[in-house]
Amino acid sequence: MINNIINFIIISILLSSQVFAFSELDLIKATNDCISCDLIDADITGANLSGKDFTGVNFTGSDLRGVDFSKSILYSSNFTNTDLSGSKLKGVDLTGVNFTNSEMYGLDLLNINLTDANLTDANLSGSSLFASNLTRANLTRANLTNVNLFGANLTGANLTDANLSNSDIFGVKFNEVIFCNTLLPSGIDNSGC
Repeated sequence: MINNIINFIIISILLSSQVFAFSELDLIKATNDCISCDLIDADITGANLSGKDFTGVNFTGSDLRGVDFSKSILYSSNFTNTDLSGSKLKGVDLTGVNFTNSEMYGLDLLNINLTDANLTDANLSGSSLFASNLTRANLTRANLTNVNLFGANLTGANLTDANLSNSDIFGVKFNEVIFCNTLLPSGIDNSGC
């Protein structure tokens, strides 16, 4: 069965890169994982990929709007320049994941582990990061406007040029945070420049 799927993928590669992305998705559904796969510029909007193993997958430039990644393994994955709007990430550990320049508008990231995540230039506006762990996360130039950060842990995070205007920062742990041209609800903080 797997050999038939692999042959189908090889034929698809020769025919069209669009077919390749679809065939890769079929392989993921058939084998239940995609460890270290390259899903660059794939359009898998609305797919149900919950409970799958995506360790080290490269999703760079992919359209992932509405994808259900609930309870999936995304350790060391790369989401650079992706659109994750409307995606579901409940029960996912996002430690060390790269979200550079990604669209993450309005996501429910309640109690999510984003330790050491790279969120440089990410748009998280309108999202909920309630009680999430952002220890040592790189949030340089991140758009965090209207974000619920109530009770989040930002210990050691880099907030250089980040915008947290109109965000709920009650109970946030800001220990050893880098504030440099950081727009907080109370104004600009340059204490770490």
